[in-house]
Amino acid sequence: MARATRPLRADAERNRQAIICAAATVFAKEGASVTLEHIAAEARVGVGTIYRRFASIDELLAVVLEAKMAQYADESEAAAERARTEPWPAFRDYVFFILEQQATDIAFNEVILDFRGGSALFQGEKARAYRASLLLTNRALEAGVIRPDFDHSDLYLLQNAAAGLMRGARKSAPDAWRRLGDYMLQAFRVQGDEELAPPPKVGLRTGVPRGAKMST
Repeated sequence: MARATRPLRADAERNRQAIICAAATVFAKEGASVTLEHIAAEARVGVGTIYRRFASIDELLAVVLEAKMAQYADESEAAAERARTEPWPAFRDYVFFILEQQATDIAFNEVILDFRGGSALFQGEKARAYRASLLLTNRALEAGVIRPDFDHSDLYLLQNAAAGLMRGARKSAPDAWRRLGDYMLQAFRVQGDEELAPPPKVGLRTGVPRGAKMST
Protein backbone atom coordinates (compact mmCIF):
# COMPACT_ATOMS: atom_id res chain seq x y z
CA MET A 1 0.00 0.00 0.00
CA ALA A 2 2.83 2.38 0.86
CA ARG A 3 4.40 1.85 -2.55
CA ALA A 4 1.04 2.43 -4.24
CA THR A 5 0.51 5.86 -2.63
CA ARG A 6 3.91 7.38 -3.44
CA PRO A 7 3.27 7.90 -7.17
CA LEU A 8 -0.02 9.60 -6.34
CA ARG A 9 1.71 12.02 -3.99
CA ALA A 10 4.36 12.70 -6.62
CA ASP A 11 1.68 13.31 -9.25
CA ALA A 12 -0.18 15.61 -6.89
CA GLU A 13 2.95 17.64 -6.23
CA ARG A 14 3.73 17.87 -9.95
CA ASN A 15 0.20 19.10 -10.59
CA ARG A 16 0.53 21.66 -7.79
CA GLN A 17 3.80 22.99 -9.19
CA ALA A 18 2.35 23.09 -12.70
CA ILE A 19 -0.59 25.11 -11.39
CA ILE A 20 1.66 27.55 -9.53
CA CYS A 21 3.97 28.00 -12.52
CA ALA A 22 1.04 28.53 -14.87
CA ALA A 23 -0.58 30.96 -12.45
CA ALA A 24 2.63 32.95 -12.13
CA THR A 25 2.80 33.28 -15.92
CA VAL A 26 -0.84 34.30 -16.25
CA PHE A 27 -0.74 36.77 -13.34
CA ALA A 28 2.44 38.34 -14.71
CA LYS A 29 0.98 38.82 -18.20
CA GLU A 30 -2.63 39.63 -17.36
CA GLY A 31 -2.84 40.67 -13.71
CA ALA A 32 -5.00 39.26 -10.95
CA SER A 33 -8.35 39.62 -12.75
CA VAL A 34 -8.31 36.17 -14.30
CA THR A 35 -10.24 32.97 -13.69
CA LEU A 36 -9.18 29.62 -12.34
CA GLU A 37 -10.46 28.09 -15.56
CA HIS A 38 -7.97 30.17 -17.52
CA ILE A 39 -5.12 29.06 -15.27
CA ALA A 40 -6.26 25.44 -15.48
CA ALA A 41 -6.08 25.63 -19.27
CA GLU A 42 -2.59 27.12 -19.07
CA ALA A 43 -1.49 24.39 -16.63
CA ARG A 44 -3.21 21.68 -18.70
CA VAL A 45 -5.14 20.33 -15.74
CA GLY A 46 -8.83 20.19 -14.96
CA VAL A 47 -10.26 23.08 -12.99
CA GLY A 48 -11.33 20.59 -10.33
CA THR A 49 -7.65 19.78 -9.79
CA ILE A 50 -7.03 23.42 -8.93
CA TYR A 51 -10.03 23.60 -6.58
CA ARG A 52 -8.73 20.59 -4.66
CA ARG A 53 -5.61 22.57 -3.81
CA PHE A 54 -6.71 26.21 -3.88
CA ALA A 55 -10.10 27.36 -2.70
CA SER A 56 -10.10 30.57 -4.73
CA ILE A 57 -8.14 32.71 -7.15
CA ASP A 58 -7.10 34.88 -4.20
CA GLU A 59 -5.55 31.92 -2.41
CA LEU A 60 -3.58 30.93 -5.49
CA LEU A 61 -2.51 34.54 -6.06
CA ALA A 62 -1.27 34.73 -2.46
CA VAL A 63 0.95 31.67 -2.91
CA VAL A 64 2.44 33.04 -6.13
CA LEU A 65 3.07 36.52 -4.73
CA GLU A 66 4.56 35.21 -1.50
CA ALA A 67 7.23 33.38 -3.46
CA LYS A 68 7.79 36.43 -5.67
CA MET A 69 8.11 38.74 -2.67
CA ALA A 70 10.56 36.40 -0.95
CA GLN A 71 12.83 36.53 -4.02
CA TYR A 72 12.42 40.32 -4.11
CA ALA A 73 13.50 40.57 -0.47
CA ASP A 74 16.49 38.29 -1.12
CA GLU A 75 17.62 40.54 -3.98
CA SER A 76 17.15 43.63 -1.80
CA GLU A 77 19.36 42.16 0.92
CA ALA A 78 21.97 41.16 -1.64
CA ALA A 79 22.02 44.73 -2.99
CA ALA A 80 22.46 46.16 0.51
CA GLU A 81 25.35 43.80 1.16
CA ARG A 82 26.97 44.65 -2.18
CA ALA A 83 26.75 48.34 -1.30
CA ARG A 84 29.43 47.81 1.35
CA THR A 85 32.07 47.66 -1.38
CA GLU A 86 30.28 48.79 -4.55
CA PRO A 87 27.77 51.43 -3.43
CA TRP A 88 26.96 53.00 -6.81
CA PRO A 89 26.69 49.80 -8.88
CA ALA A 90 24.61 48.26 -6.09
CA PHE A 91 22.23 51.22 -5.99
CA ARG A 92 22.06 51.57 -9.78
CA ASP A 93 21.37 47.89 -10.39
CA TYR A 94 18.77 47.81 -7.61
CA VAL A 95 16.84 50.67 -9.19
CA PHE A 96 16.68 48.77 -12.47
CA PHE A 97 15.79 45.59 -10.60
CA ILE A 98 12.74 47.08 -8.90
CA LEU A 99 11.57 48.67 -12.16
CA GLU A 100 12.00 45.41 -14.05
CA GLN A 101 9.91 43.52 -11.49
CA GLN A 102 7.08 45.97 -12.05
CA ALA A 103 7.48 45.95 -15.82
CA THR A 104 7.43 42.19 -16.21
CA ASP A 105 4.71 41.24 -13.73
CA ILE A 106 1.34 43.01 -13.84
CA ALA A 107 -0.03 41.39 -10.67
CA PHE A 108 3.12 42.17 -8.71
CA ASN A 109 3.02 45.76 -9.99
CA GLU A 110 -0.56 46.02 -8.73
CA VAL A 111 0.19 44.86 -5.19
CA ILE A 112 3.72 46.14 -4.51
CA LEU A 113 2.46 49.70 -4.05
CA ASP A 114 -0.47 48.71 -1.81
CA PHE A 115 0.92 48.76 1.73
CA ARG A 116 -2.10 46.79 3.04
CA GLY A 117 -2.33 44.25 0.21
CA GLY A 118 -1.21 40.63 0.26
CA SER A 119 -1.05 37.95 2.90
CA ALA A 120 0.75 38.20 6.24
CA LEU A 121 3.69 36.29 4.78
CA PHE A 122 3.77 38.63 1.77
CA GLN A 123 3.79 41.66 4.07
CA GLY A 124 6.56 40.13 6.17
CA GLU A 125 8.75 39.62 3.11
CA LYS A 126 7.88 43.10 1.89
CA ALA A 127 9.01 44.54 5.23
CA ARG A 128 12.28 42.62 4.89
CA ALA A 129 12.80 44.12 1.44
CA TYR A 130 12.03 47.59 2.79
CA ARG A 131 14.60 47.29 5.56
CA ALA A 132 17.23 46.12 3.09
CA SER A 133 16.48 48.96 0.64
CA LEU A 134 16.75 51.46 3.49
CA LEU A 135 20.15 50.04 4.41
CA LEU A 136 21.22 50.17 0.76
CA THR A 137 20.18 53.82 0.53
CA ASN A 138 22.01 54.74 3.73
CA ARG A 139 25.19 53.09 2.48
CA ALA A 140 24.94 54.89 -0.86
CA LEU A 141 24.47 58.20 0.98
CA GLU A 142 27.38 57.53 3.31
CA ALA A 143 29.59 56.73 0.33
CA GLY A 144 28.57 59.99 -1.36
CA VAL A 145 27.47 58.29 -4.59
CA ILE A 146 23.97 59.77 -4.55
CA ARG A 147 22.95 63.33 -3.82
CA PRO A 148 22.89 64.18 -0.09
CA ASP A 149 19.27 65.36 -0.18
CA PHE A 150 18.07 62.00 -1.53
CA ASP A 151 15.34 60.52 0.63
CA HIS A 152 14.45 56.83 0.76
CA SER A 153 10.86 57.71 -0.15
CA ASP A 154 12.17 58.84 -3.55
CA LEU A 155 12.35 55.16 -4.50
CA TYR A 156 8.62 54.91 -3.81
CA LEU A 157 8.02 58.00 -5.94
CA LEU A 158 9.91 56.23 -8.72
CA GLN A 159 7.84 53.08 -8.33
CA ASN A 160 4.60 55.05 -8.52
CA ALA A 161 5.78 56.88 -11.63
CA ALA A 162 6.78 53.57 -13.18
CA ALA A 163 3.40 52.03 -12.33
CA GLY A 164 1.60 54.80 -14.19
CA LEU A 165 3.95 54.51 -17.14
CA MET A 166 3.44 50.77 -17.35
CA ARG A 167 -0.33 51.04 -17.18
CA GLY A 168 -0.36 53.57 -20.01
CA ALA A 169 2.43 52.29 -22.23
CA ARG A 170 2.89 48.61 -21.46
CA LYS A 171 1.68 47.50 -24.88
CA SER A 172 2.85 50.40 -27.03
CA ALA A 173 6.25 50.99 -25.37
CA PRO A 174 7.04 48.05 -23.07
CA ASP A 175 10.68 49.10 -22.57
CA ALA A 176 10.01 52.76 -21.74
CA TRP A 177 10.73 52.03 -18.08
CA ARG A 178 14.42 51.69 -18.94
CA ARG A 179 14.57 55.30 -20.11
CA LEU A 180 12.72 56.41 -16.99
CA GLY A 181 15.29 54.54 -14.91
CA ASP A 182 18.18 56.21 -16.73
CA TYR A 183 16.71 59.66 -16.20
CA MET A 184 15.99 59.12 -12.53
CA LEU A 185 19.39 57.63 -11.79
CA GLN A 186 20.98 60.77 -13.20
CA ALA A 187 18.70 62.86 -11.01
CA PHE A 188 19.50 60.75 -7.94
CA ARG A 189 23.22 61.06 -8.54
CA VAL A 190 23.63 64.73 -9.51
CA GLN A 191 22.53 67.58 -7.28
CA GLY A 192 21.06 70.56 -9.08
CA ASP A 193 21.42 74.26 -8.29
CA GLU A 194 17.95 74.55 -6.76
CA GLU A 195 16.69 72.90 -3.59
CA LEU A 196 14.19 70.07 -3.78
CA ALA A 197 10.78 70.29 -2.19
CA PRO A 198 10.89 68.44 1.16
CA PRO A 199 9.79 64.80 1.33
CA PRO A 200 6.10 64.30 2.17
CA LYS A 201 5.29 64.41 5.88
CA VAL A 202 3.16 61.32 5.43
CA GLY A 203 5.11 58.19 4.55
CA LEU A 204 4.29 57.28 0.96
CA ARG A 205 4.78 53.58 1.61
CA THR A 206 2.80 53.45 4.85
CA GLY A 207 0.26 56.25 4.64
CA VAL A 208 1.04 57.36 8.20
CA PRO A 209 2.95 60.43 9.47
CA ARG A 210 6.71 60.03 9.47
CA GLY A 211 8.02 58.78 12.79
CA ALA A 212 4.63 57.47 13.94
CA LYS A 213 4.42 53.89 15.10
CA MET A 214 2.41 51.55 12.94
CA SER A 215 0.13 48.91 14.42
CA THR A 216 1.25 45.36 13.71
